[in-house]
Amino acid sequence: MRNTGPQPVTKGGCVRQPNLLLRTVLPLVALLPLAGCGGAQPEPAAEQYDVALQQFLSAGRDSFMLGRYTVAETQYRKAASLALLRDSAPEIAESGYDLAVAQLAAEEPALARATADKTRRAVALRGGHAMPYLDLVDAAACYRLGLYEQARDLALKAAQAVSGATASDAAGHASAVLLSTRAALVYALAADQQDDTAALAQVPGMISTVNPHVVAALSVAQATALKADQREIQALVARRTNPAQAMSAAEDAASLRREGGNYHDMARALALAARSADAVGQKDKAQALWSRAAQSAAAQGGAASHLSSTLAAGVAGAADSIRTTTPDDANAWARAAGGVTLHPFTDETPSP
Repeated sequence: MRNTGPQPVTKGGCVRQPNLLLRTVLPLVALLPLAGCGGAQPEPAAEQYDVALQQFLSAGRDSFMLGRYTVAETQYRKAASLALLRDSAPEIAESGYDLAVAQLAAEEPALARATADKTRRAVALRGGHAMPYLDLVDAAACYRLGLYEQARDLALKAAQAVSGATASDAAGHASAVLLSTRAALVYALAADQQDDTAALAQVPGMISTVNPHVVAALSVAQATALKADQREIQALVARRTNPAQAMSAAEDAASLRREGGNYHDMARALALAARSADAVGQKDKAQALWSRAAQSAAAQGGAASHLSSTLAAGVAGAADSIRTTTPDDANAWARAAGGVTLHPFTDETPSP
């Protein structure tokens, strides 16, 4: 899911839907061009602030893509402060959203929730509204905190906000499809934790209809992430009623995550495939899948994560999910495998 972050608010104060791909949830904002000629003349103050704001956002994006989440937080806080100085609802929405995503990536879901709430309030104070991407980040944070009912409510709210989108341009419609699909995935993950089969059965209806124009408007990374989200949703919906089908869908999702460079969500999909393999009695395959999930998660620092995001979206090869798993998943999955060495290549003990 390409994380392009929220798009600007219209001058009337209404926040347009973000072009989200939720594993990375970062805006790809270009620096504003310097206007005018005669470089020796001082720039107007407003233009200087424009450039400074975009530089903070760009620095935050670069740090996020390198996994330096706390550095990204610092840059986004600076951008948010400038946005407040300028009393700009669109810029507050963008910088606040990016900050919440960075906090979620930094294993700070409670802070991400607080930032999402502060951003909503600050934007509403200035006449802005309709920010489903913030609801999506908030939903992912709730999931991480084990607040599954709240996660479902927020994910449903985000999906419904774009369900009636009839954007005249394909790119706008694509944004709605990406966001609604990622929201449906977060909803399904929460419902799966609650063992709520009735809720899971309703998940496919949350997703906006995809038409050929939408597919054509997607980048390769976005199309791959969208397919992966769809297959993982299918696996979650089918896991209790048709585990063989669920296993196949989860393995497809894992392959697509690998193809898109989204290894956090890949590990989660492998674990889902392992649960399904267990359910159909394929114990050896389940053990292998659990082991693969555990070792991948451990190599990532112990946490498989990132809707990854997105609300959460995604840049090719970057994290575009919104972190929907916990730091001890690697150990849990290793136990499910019956015990597996998480870091085989760092163990210097010779094999017997």
